[in-house]
Amino acid sequence: MIRIVSDTNCSLPQEVVDEYDITLVPLYALFGHEVFRDRYDITNEEFYRRMVTAKRLPTTSQPSVGDFEKVYREVLAENPGATILSIHLSAELSGTLDSARQAAALLPDTDIRTFDTRTVSLAQGFFVREAARMAREGASADEIMKHLEGMLERVEIYFVLDTLDYLAKGGRIGRAAHMVGTLLDLKPILTIRDGVIEAYSRQRTHRRAITALRELALKGVAGHERVHLGVVHAVAPKTAQTLADELREKIQPEVFMMSEIGPGLGVHAGPGAVGVMWYLPA
Repeated sequence: MIRIVSDTNCSLPQEVVDEYDITLVPLYALFGHEVFRDRYDITNEEFYRRMVTAKRLPTTSQPSVGDFEKVYREVLAENPGATILSIHLSAELSGTLDSARQAAALLPDTDIRTFDTRTVSLAQGFFVREAARMAREGASADEIMKHLEGMLERVEIYFVLDTLDYLAKGGRIGRAAHMVGTLLDLKPILTIRDGVIEAYSRQRTHRRAITALRELALKGVAGHERVHLGVVHAVAPKTAQTLADELREKIQPEVFMMSEIGPGLGVHAGPGAVGVMWYLPA
């Protein structure tokens, strides 16, 4: 038997988590001395509401080694002898994968394999869903891990920020860049390359940025019959839904998922962020 473990940063809709019996280890959102487990103690809506009104920017923390060890032991207690595939967000952006690896090392008599998706959010979720689907269909752990490796070059993610304020507060951009961007009302489009968030382009208005996001997706999947498509947002459901409807009509994806960005990415992206991502099966 193979069991799939990931972290809450994967942004998978709850119905997908339930359908494939995926175990999610929560990241933490911290408001001062208050600590909340993502998905379990605080909703995305509450997180962003508090984030906007907080005097100091909240922070996030990866699950501890102990958190992972506890989850692994619980999974193995329910499924003795199972192989665990633990699939996580980019190790360049979080210590989550390192915690998972250290926890696996504490259980030397078990078969726990970790995987770095080198991405975040629903792009990470594509890997998790694929692993769970293959496990349910009877694939071996070796077959699944090989398939995940092949996915690394076939997953793309882009997202638009409504404001540079949270990147600035979190120290991700300098004061001068923040001031210029704010004065010009620039809306950056970001992507992930080699596991790291990078600037892709900037647009003068939010509407133009969303249009550019749509065109990136259409160009990125052009000529491919099979497409897995994802749209995410940070308390921007109307914008995300409109974008999703337009893309689904033109692309007609084999798999489509939409969800909210959780605290792990949201603390830097801020409210109003919208992202689109796709996976092109071979």
